[in-house]
Amino acid sequence: MRRALACLAIAATSLAALPAAAIVGGVEDGDQHPGVGLIYFHRDGDLYRCSGTLVEPTVVVTAAHCTDGSTDVHVTFDAAAVRSPLATTNPGDPSRFIGGTAHADPAYTGGFKIDTLDDIGVVVLDRPASDVWPNITLTPLATAGAADGLRAGNGRAGQTLFTAVGYGVRFEHPTDGPAKPALVSDRIRRNATVPLQMVRGETIKTAENANDSRGTGGTCFGDSGGALLLDGRLIGVTAWGASQFCIGVSGYQRTESAHARAFLSQYLALP
Repeated sequence: MRRALACLAIAATSLAALPAAAIVGGVEDGDQHPGVGLIYFHRDGDLYRCSGTLVEPTVVVTAAHCTDGSTDVHVTFDAAAVRSPLATTNPGDPSRFIGGTAHADPAYTGGFKIDTLDDIGVVVLDRPASDVWPNITLTPLATAGAADGLRAGNGRAGQTLFTAVGYGVRFEHPTDGPAKPALVSDRIRRNATVPLQMVRGETIKTAENANDSRGTGGTCFGDSGGALLLDGRLIGVTAWGASQFCIGVSGYQRTESAHARAFLSQYLALP
C-alpha cells in the first residue's frame, strides 16, 4: 500500500499540467452534488488540482495532501469546470473561481498509515460560494462515529454503498487500436457508487470497479479530497488509490473520526 501511495504521488506530479477530468466509470453529476468543487493550487512552483466539498458558506473540506504547503488556491463549483485561472497559457475565466486559503491537519506527514491517516484539510474561501453560484447547497457532515456502525455490521460490509464525487481523470479502453486504457481529461464533475470493503482506524476502504455489480466505478487522480457520501452526508474525503489505472481499492480519510473532528472544529460548527 505504501508503494501504491508513492505511485499516486508520482502520477499526480506528472499530471499537474493536465486539465482536470472525471471519476472512473460512474456518470456525469450535473446538479446532483453542486457543493462538490474543483480546487486549483500551486505547490513548489507547479500547478495541481484536487476536489473538495462545501460544508459551510466559506469552508471547503478536502484532503491534507491537497492543502499542505499549497498557495494561490482557487475553487470553482461549475459542473463542467473551466481551465485554471493560474495556467500560464490559455488560463480559465477568473470570474468562475473564488480564491481561498488552504489549511492542512498539522498531524499530516505524508506517510501512509491507515490507522492514523491524518489526511484532512480545508480551504477557507475569501467570500461565500453563493456569491458566484446562487443556487449552491451545503453538504452536511456525517455525525461523530458514523462509520463505526458500519464496521459493527453483520458481515455484509460490501452491501454498504457510498457515493464518490469528484473531478479526477479517468481511464477508458479505446474503441479501436491498443487495448491499453487511455487517460481522459474533460473537467466534468462525476459521481459513482462504491461499495464498502472495510473500516479501519482513520480510513474507509472501498472496492472500486465499473464492472462490479455492486457499484458503478471509482475515484482517480484529481479526485483527491473529493466527497465520499453516505445518505447525503460527507463521511470521507478521497485519500489514496492502489492501482495505476484506478480500479480495485481506494482509501478515504474519515471526516467523522475524533481526530478529524478536532481539526475541523477549528473552522466550522460540527453536527
